[in-house]
Amino acid sequence: MKKNIESSELKAKIDAGESLRIIDVRTPSEFARGHIPGATNVPLGTIEGRIAEVASSETLVLVCQGGMRSDTACDRVGASYRRLYNLVGGTSGWRSLGYPVEVVQREPRTSRAVDRQAHFVAGSILCIAFVLFRIVDPRWIYLALLPALGLLLDATTGFCPMTWLLKRTPWNSRAI
Repeated sequence: MKKNIESSELKAKIDAGESLRIIDVRTPSEFARGHIPGATNVPLGTIEGRIAEVASSETLVLVCQGGMRSDTACDRVGASYRRLYNLVGGTSGWRSLGYPVEVVQREPRTSRAVDRQAHFVAGSILCIAFVLFRIVDPRWIYLALLPALGLLLDATTGFCPMTWLLKRTPWNSRAI
């Protein structure tokens, strides 16, 4: 059953040496920019497939940037864990209290490049849709729904279909 936990409570548990499994459900690039020491990165889009790696008897703390994605993750895995916590305020709340974060010096090289490629493709589709809407036929405006729906899916679930496709292209697959 899920319970909310404040950053100060979590810090006290860590300082007391309690056995906790902290899982950060943000993207790898977000995780690399700063995470709670000892946290493991399991992006929200992969949580259900990887949660079996954590014993159901462990105390599990799920973390994201502000607490929303980790709350969603708690709902997805909650039935399996008796001691499940959602960090209220996420990493932002943790940092605001001056608690330490670990920063990975180098982000994965391709994650940033693929994100930029996805932004370029989404922007291009939007521009093309607008031009076709104005010049050819008003129904072309529906083309703009593709990147819009992809962005909404990414924001709510952490899964970006365009990034997923771009990672499988020949020019990106070598570096992953």
